[in-house]
Amino acid sequence: MNKSKDSGELKEKNGPEIVEEIEVDSIWAGNGVGFDLKTVGDKQFVAYYDRKRMMTVASRDIGSKEWTKKTLPNQLMWDSHNSVKLGIDELGYIHVSGNMHVHPLAYFKSSKPFDVNTMVMVNEMIGQDEKSVTYPKFFHDKSGSLLFSYRAGSCGNGNILINRFLAKEKKWERYLEQPLFEGIEANDDRAAYHHWVKDANGDFHFVWIWRWTPMVETSHHICYAKTSDFKNWKNAAGETVNLPFRPDDKKVLVDDTPTKGGMHNSRYKIMLSKDGEPIIGYVKYDEAGLTQFYLAKFMDGKWMSKKISNWDFRWKFIDGGAFMSIGGQFSFAGISNDNIIAIDWKTEKGESGQYSIDYSNLEHTNKAVDIKTKYPKDINKPLTNRPNMNVRLANDQSGPQKDGSRYVLKWETEHGGFKKHAPKVIPEGPLSALVLLKIQ
Repeated sequence: MNKSKDSGELKEKNGPEIVEEIEVDSIWAGNGVGFDLKTVGDKQFVAYYDRKRMMTVASRDIGSKEWTKKTLPNQLMWDSHNSVKLGIDELGYIHVSGNMHVHPLAYFKSSKPFDVNTMVMVNEMIGQDEKSVTYPKFFHDKSGSLLFSYRAGSCGNGNILINRFLAKEKKWERYLEQPLFEGIEANDDRAAYHHWVKDANGDFHFVWIWRWTPMVETSHHICYAKTSDFKNWKNAAGETVNLPFRPDDKKVLVDDTPTKGGMHNSRYKIMLSKDGEPIIGYVKYDEAGLTQFYLAKFMDGKWMSKKISNWDFRWKFIDGGAFMSIGGQFSFAGISNDNIIAIDWKTEKGESGQYSIDYSNLEHTNKAVDIKTKYPKDINKPLTNRPNMNVRLANDQSGPQKDGSRYVLKWETEHGGFKKHAPKVIPEGPLSALVLLKIQ
């Protein structure tokens, strides 16, 4: 491994290990899409596509290796956007949605709590803005209510909407009467791509990036805001900000890099400090036009951005991004009790390493980073020796268990691509094992 000279050393105490591996199923691996995993009490639920590309929901009791599986009448299309997501409401009813990229809502719900065998097709929540759906996601608010967010419309002409499930009434309602994001003018074709993390108080920290067109090179302007209920929002300074968010709202702006400035709508992340403060990592071009990794934090009343890497290549943006090289990749490995951030990185030139960054000033430090990482170092070890396969992971929505253990889904897929790259005849393979890992 080529480690940066200004990196510290990750000091791993009692590193995590895979203590159990349970096969879930055999899955079709010709096109990479996301699966989902959730643990509720002593039960686990998985949503995925099987070897015949059929949407499937499986459940098991903790301690058992036997899965109860329900095949749903929905077959995966060739499109890496078409992930499948699941949610479980306060009363235990299972909700599943997926296989949509600007397609009508595909939605299933169980008629009995925690029983995958009772899943039925509904394909409607509130009956509005459900003809053209992408990016479904189930999650919970502070009260425990199940929420569902999605994009209605297409890239550049779509809105992020949020529904809430009323468990006792067994029906959905529109939770927000307006979209989260909106362009400046009627003909403003920008879309916003967002991530969020929850803090210890249950508040949501949102970061998003704007994009003009389906071309990833038109990504620009990273922004941040925080909310407890999705209706009341504040910026990093604690000032109230109003919905919908717009590209010209300077109160939420983190980095104003313009379009074609080297940003990518899937190459940015957010983490929280020990005090719950946001740290944002992303890539963009430096003054010399080279791709670099940056960190941003809010300090002295404003966002400060600092170049962390010293890479010597320029990431080339091709078409919509489906078949681009890896450019520069990074992930937050963690933050120590004395606020040293560990960041793993690698580039398309075969270089890799770990940056150790002092949270107080975003400067490199040679101090050892004393953290316990979430996953074993070999978590991304291939399941097979087949070429052109990529390891995929899905974290447990429920986070760590009471004993500190974690569950992760693991499988392999080819890269695939978007629906415009679909072959005339979709092949029957390759296939991959889908396994559940317990990490202690």
